[in-house]
Amino acid sequence: MKEVDVRGLACPQPVILTKKAIEAGAEQIEVLVSGDVARDNVRRMAEKLGCSVSYEKKEGYWRLNIKSGSKVCKKVVEKGKSTVIFINSSRIRKGSDELGEVLMKAFFNTLSQSEPWFDKVVFMNGGVELVAEGSPVLDALRCLLDKGVQILACGTCLDYFGLKEKIAVGTISNMYDIVDAFNEAAKVVTV
Repeated sequence: MKEVDVRGLACPQPVILTKKAIEAGAEQIEVLVSGDVARDNVRRMAEKLGCSVSYEKKEGYWRLNIKSGSKVCKKVVEKGKSTVIFINSSRIRKGSDELGEVLMKAFFNTLSQSEPWFDKVVFMNGGVELVAEGSPVLDALRCLLDKGVQILACGTCLDYFGLKEKIAVGTISNMYDIVDAFNEAAKVVTV
């Protein structure tokens, strides 16, 4: 059994170091992480690679047990088949901030009323305000979730703005997942 102790490491190091252990061929890995977000990020990555994951709470940390079997079964993604919308502000920029907020709300309300032509919406920097309690676009984002669109919010950004405990829609994500989403996409649309 391989042990990966990533307690206290900043995002995305827990995911990257665990992925390296899986790719090195370790069939059973014990990963020690500091918090819930790191636990969830490592779990999602391992499951995406075809591993089974269980975890338990310990005194001040989480212990994940990852089993990859004899061969890691990577999820095959047809590169260039997905589209990602990238939101890095709570308003559409260049001009009036007030108008930018109105336009962003109209954008998401319109998106939610159409059939999705995109797979994911990634929120970073000030854009994470849109997935938090009190956001004017929460209903539209929930509608997109119901239609199968994945919503990823940068955990570091949520922390920076003090919004991690106020997230109301989507998944708290990490830079590894975000870069992976961009890498798999045929197109990234920045709003």
